[in-house]
Amino acid sequence: MTSTEEQLEREAVIGRLKPAALQRLTERHRANLDPAAVAADAGVGAQDVGKHFPDEDALLSALVLGSYRALADSTEAAAEAAVAAGADPLARWVAVWQGIREWAVAHPEEYVLLWGRPVPGYSAPPETMEAVARIVLAMVAVLRDAQKAGELTGDRPGEAPLTDGMRQNVDALAAGLLEGLPRSVMARMFVVWTQLHGMVGFEVNSHIMDIAPDPTAVFEYGAAAMGEYIGLHRPADR
Repeated sequence: MTSTEEQLEREAVIGRLKPAALQRLTERHRANLDPAAVAADAGVGAQDVGKHFPDEDALLSALVLGSYRALADSTEAAAEAAVAAGADPLARWVAVWQGIREWAVAHPEEYVLLWGRPVPGYSAPPETMEAVARIVLAMVAVLRDAQKAGELTGDRPGEAPLTDGMRQNVDALAAGLLEGLPRSVMARMFVVWTQLHGMVGFEVNSHIMDIAPDPTAVFEYGAAAMGEYIGLHRPADR
C-alpha cells in the first residue's frame, strides 16, 4: 500500500469515527445526578433525599437555583460596596463584573453549570429568571445613574445604524429590564454581556493561565473597556 493509499484509508476511518466520537462527547454533558447515587456518595439516606428530590431534574434544579442566587448575591454585594466607597460609574461597573468573576473563579463547576453547555433535555425552573434579573439590574443601576448624571453616551456620531434584526433584539430589551435606556446602549449590551461572560468562562475553563500571569488585570482591563464601549465615561484623572 502506497503512502497515498494509507492516507486515504486513514481519512476514511476518521470520517467514520468522527460522528460517533462527537456523539459520545455530547452524551458526556448529560447530568448523572440520580438522587440515590448522589445520596450514597454523600453518606445521606436515599429515603431522606427522595423526599425532597424525587428525580434528577429536581436535584439539578436545586443546584442551578442555588448557584444563580449565590452569583446574584456576589454581584449585588460588589455593587453595594462600590457605591459605599463613592466609586464613579465606570468603577462601579467594573466592580459589578468583578463580583461575577470572583464568584465564578471560586465556584468554577457551578459557573459552568449556569453558563456552560446546557444539559440536554433539561429546562431550568422559572425562579432562575429572578436571580438572573438581580444580576442584570445590578449593572443596569449603574447605567441609569450615569444617565441621570449626564455621564452615559447614547448615540455616537458615525455609529452604524441598527439592522432590522438588531432592532427586534433591542425591542425585546426595551420592553424589559433595560426600559428607558438609550436604544444604542441596549444594542451594545448584547456585545458587553457576551464579551465579559466569555472572558469569565475563558478563565474558569483554564484557557488564560498560560498567556496572562495576572488574569485579574486582564479582566479589569476588559470590564473597563466594555464599560466605556457601552457608554460610560472614564474620569479625566484615570
